[in-house]
Amino acid sequence: MEEDLREAITTAANDHDDPAALFGTERFEKTQQRRSREGHGSSSPTISALVPYLDFADSYEVLTKIKDRLPESRTTSLALFAPHLGRVTQIRNRVAHTRPMEIDDLAIIHDVAKDICASSSEDWPKVCETLRHLESDPSYVLGLTISLVSDPDDAPLHNLPAPEFDETGFFGRRKEVDRIKKAIKGAYPVVSILGDGGIGKTSVALKAAYELLDDPKNQFDAFVWVTAKATILTVNEIERISGAIENSLGLFASAAEQLGGVRAAQAGDPIAEVLSYLEHFRVLLILDNLETVLDQRLREFLLDLPMGSKVIVTSRIGLGIENPVSLDPLSDDESTRLLRALARVRGVKPLQTMSGPPIARMVKAMKGHPAYIRWFVAGVQAGQRPEELLHNNELVLDFCMSNVYGYLPDEAKAVLRSMQVLPGRRSQAELAFFNDYTASAIQSSLLELMKTNFVQMQGASVGQTSETTYELTDFGKQYLDKRHAVQAAERSRFENRSKQLVSLGITLQAESTASPYDSNTIDIRGPGDFSVARLLREALRRYEHGHFDAALASCREGQKLAPGYHEPWRVEALIQAARRDTSSANAAYERAHEIAPDSPTLNYLYGAFLVDEAMNLELGLSLLQKAALAEQVPPSVIIQIAWAHIQLSDYESAMASASHALSLRPTAYEGATALTMGLRAAFYRVEQTLTAGQTGAAVEMIESAAELAENGNVEMLTGEATDRLLQLSEVSADLSEKAEENYLATSCGIFTSRLRDRLRSIDPSLLNRRIGAIKNVHQEKMFGFLHSWGRDYFFHLSDLQSEQEWEYLAPGVGVAFTPDEQNVRGPRATDIRWLG
Repeated sequence: MEEDLREAITTAANDHDDPAALFGTERFEKTQQRRSREGHGSSSPTISALVPYLDFADSYEVLTKIKDRLPESRTTSLALFAPHLGRVTQIRNRVAHTRPMEIDDLAIIHDVAKDICASSSEDWPKVCETLRHLESDPSYVLGLTISLVSDPDDAPLHNLPAPEFDETGFFGRRKEVDRIKKAIKGAYPVVSILGDGGIGKTSVALKAAYELLDDPKNQFDAFVWVTAKATILTVNEIERISGAIENSLGLFASAAEQLGGVRAAQAGDPIAEVLSYLEHFRVLLILDNLETVLDQRLREFLLDLPMGSKVIVTSRIGLGIENPVSLDPLSDDESTRLLRALARVRGVKPLQTMSGPPIARMVKAMKGHPAYIRWFVAGVQAGQRPEELLHNNELVLDFCMSNVYGYLPDEAKAVLRSMQVLPGRRSQAELAFFNDYTASAIQSSLLELMKTNFVQMQGASVGQTSETTYELTDFGKQYLDKRHAVQAAERSRFENRSKQLVSLGITLQAESTASPYDSNTIDIRGPGDFSVARLLREALRRYEHGHFDAALASCREGQKLAPGYHEPWRVEALIQAARRDTSSANAAYERAHEIAPDSPTLNYLYGAFLVDEAMNLELGLSLLQKAALAEQVPPSVIIQIAWAHIQLSDYESAMASASHALSLRPTAYEGATALTMGLRAAFYRVEQTLTAGQTGAAVEMIESAAELAENGNVEMLTGEATDRLLQLSEVSADLSEKAEENYLATSCGIFTSRLRDRLRSIDPSLLNRRIGAIKNVHQEKMFGFLHSWGRDYFFHLSDLQSEQEWEYLAPGVGVAFTPDEQNVRGPRATDIRWLG
């Protein structure tokens, strides 16, 4: 194309044209400089002498400037060419400066050439002749000498090799290349490109290096490439590269030679020599195929890098001290594109003519590995059947994975075997259970596996949270199944462990479903929680036997195994609260709530803790109310809300909550508790309103209390609830006598009757009980006196229904009691209940 464009300029121009006017001043000076570099010193060269020094874009611009001199056919073909000028110029410059090609480069040039030849073959004689040669004999290209006009490359010194991917051109991996460049321009001294053998690490490293080389803001004085590649994959074997670098000292000697020549390579300490160069010059050192020479010397070298210089590493195994960029397999679309490009370039007719569905099936079988795809196309080109290559792929699997497997410690290999036997996504906790590993042991093994590409890490949604899971890569599983099959005995052991876990999980899930709001029930989100739930059940058993430290140790193990699971923290909170370490309990509840803020069960248990311990009543109530938004909320949640309202002195809301709890079909115990809370709140509200002089509000509350008692089942009115009814009936009777308004007095009389009738329906003897107040208490002698109905009553510690209430008895405190008027030593109070 370039030659035809120059020929068109020479034909259209004449000897009388002024080169500076025809070319333009800047272009004229550029062509003169190029000509003078070749030793031509004429101060007034002619147009014909300067035309050979016009590059592609220059030639096109000159022709458009003199298009009125061109034949119509030439003008028409140039117009066809115009939309592709930018891309074609970029491709031309990549060739001229030996830069990596893109996958579409050949197709674009070929299509443009065909279009312009079809429109005007006589105006593009060399282009059309070249096309005919290539179509009749593709090997024709091997005899060509390419000499493209170019200015000196002002990029830094480098020894970057010609990319292997130039057969088809580079494509895809844009995000990875950009990430590598960004990391190198940033603060990271070492950037690693990780992946299976043949996944494209070297290609990506070269692409990033060349783009950094041409970056106007490039910060490096030199780019040095050193490879430890030891093998190449052919159709029939894995060939050993003669003279390949075999250890890290060889790698450093090679780097020293590239930086300072043979004498530097022969220095006594090549590592110190390389570090010296990196200290005095800003060098981007690219170490390719590093897994073949990994050792402690290499790690120490990377840790000692001086400021200003950077290192890019390609390896199948991560170092643990770098900023890693992992390469995933190509997508099916990208794989198809690569396969078709290779088939076209290599002229593999069976693949070129194959329809879409068979190609798609082949691509899926090759798992997106570029090396596999190249090996496959080469095999078909050599005459092998496609299906045979896909079935007998041990050679390519060995090439891609064998070095990595040999590097792994035994513990990590055992984890791989468990994943072979029990495929699919597995949590860290599950893998620990299958292998009988502690949290530390499984984390160490998974870290080793993540440095390779045997295992991929993914986030999985579990309920409303996210948990990390691990799974064998497709390529890794193929390799392991073919080269490292699991023995029958070990396979059976892993399968039995899995069955144990599933059986336990079913039991735990049934418990969770039956009583989700019980503090001793483990909340199970899914199968991934089974193994940690097993630990938590063990923790609860230890806690029940008073072994708090052992129980907490089980919780801590669960927290390490499943950092995104709230239950290990919630169970710890339960245990800490039982041992009266409320501060630690609250911290554990906070952590659990951060993980699962929308769990109704957790909101209930945490809210109840905050209210019962009076640590944060407002937050406790808020959490309880959030728990109450769940479907099929149990009465226990609403009862706890009632208690929170009582603590906050919001007695009307407490009454409403108690009434709501009774509407939810509570058990006898829950109903009794709801009635107790409601009647307690009613009495407190009556006292509150009477103190404020709001007699009408007090009467309304007494009426509400009567309605609540009548709505509750008789068997639920027990204990404190009956004494609260008695307490309210006495207040109502007193108001009936003292009320100045007849309406209020009459109403109170009716309410008094209703309350007493309710007591009578429960047990007529309850009407014999009385309400009084503590007069004094003699702590040392364990007795005291209370006052009721104008009389004093003696009582002893043994007269309390619950001796634990003794500490609450103080002058003025309200109590309910049964009077013993026949006591020989004077009136005595028995069966005393503290009412507060």
